[in-house]
Amino acid sequence: MKRVLIALLTAVILLALAPGALADGPGAGRAGRAEVRFLQGMIDHHQMALDMAGDCLNKAATESVRTVCQDIIEAQAREIAVMRGWLLVWYQIDYKPMPMSHMMEMMGMMGEGNMMGGMHMGGGMMGGMMGGMMEGATPQAGHEGHHMAGAATPMGPGMMGEVQADPPMMMGMMAGLSVLEGREYEIAWLEAMIDHHDDALHMSNRILERVEHDDLRTMAEQIIEDQTAEIEAMETLITELSAS
Repeated sequence: MKRVLIALLTAVILLALAPGALADGPGAGRAGRAEVRFLQGMIDHHQMALDMAGDCLNKAATESVRTVCQDIIEAQAREIAVMRGWLLVWYQIDYKPMPMSHMMEMMGMMGEGNMMGGMHMGGGMMGGMMGGMMEGATPQAGHEGHHMAGAATPMGPGMMGEVQADPPMMMGMMAGLSVLEGREYEIAWLEAMIDHHDDALHMSNRILERVEHDDLRTMAEQIIEDQTAEIEAMETLITELSAS
């Protein structure tokens, strides 16, 4: 596994240093870069929601809460597929989200200080170096957007674009849930998902200022509408669960 990670790091570094890495390409304009950042970031954001909803289905007992979790899985898995398709067709980027559990596993390995002479990605030395090398680069045709936590994509610092691959943030969304059960878990999970939806609303409102593709504009507006309604429904559920 460590050899695979080292190979991936090496590939990203070589891409950053390759001639023409900063040359104009698909989406080189500001609107194009914004669209790619949004799509990559929202794909990752949706993947986090899928991971959280899967945890909910494993632990929640209240049917109304389980319904919320299942609805999130169905809606956001479908949107991930659509957004990945747009990235491929519009920008020739094959972007694959990484489940939270895999990212935590990778960060655990890197946290041991044994990789690449103890250089860490994210907020440490490797994250700063790679972020500096890739800052401002544009997507290249055929780029395959695999994740590496805290690394940089050809679209700027952070593989996650709008949402940085930040393990503390990701763990923060799930903070304390592993030790909770029953009604306490359900309420805490709903609160965490409301915070998660708030981030999606922020991202969607921002892209509306620069979006070029009408399909993407429609999706961003739909995310705002759907997740605003879901927040209201989850707030109602929290009130009901707290009173029972």
